[in-house]
Amino acid sequence: MPTKNQTPQPSPRGWRIDPIPSRPAYRDGEGNIRVPIWLARDGRHVADTEMVLLPSEAELLGERLAEALGGVRAKTRKLFDGRAGVTHIGPPVWNCGPPWG
Repeated sequence: MPTKNQTPQPSPRGWRIDPIPSRPAYRDGEGNIRVPIWLARDGRHVADTEMVLLPSEAELLGERLAEALGGVRAKTRKLFDGRAGVTHIGPPVWNCGPPWG
């Protein structure tokens, strides 16, 4: 995937892809992420297929979608971007008492 921001290119005339709502994305036996999609041309269904992504591509896509939706994860990432030594990896771990029991 390109790393620089580029102007989005229009899809070829009449073609459209949509996720299949009833089939979730999944990890295949080789570790790739597969997203079931419908392929349509001029409003007519052409095929059911899958978009195959490397885990790193799927993570980038997930981040971009979260950012576009304005989700908490994207806002938290923006908050911590550029701050050395700060890592956001998940929900907080609460202290339940002294470490000796």
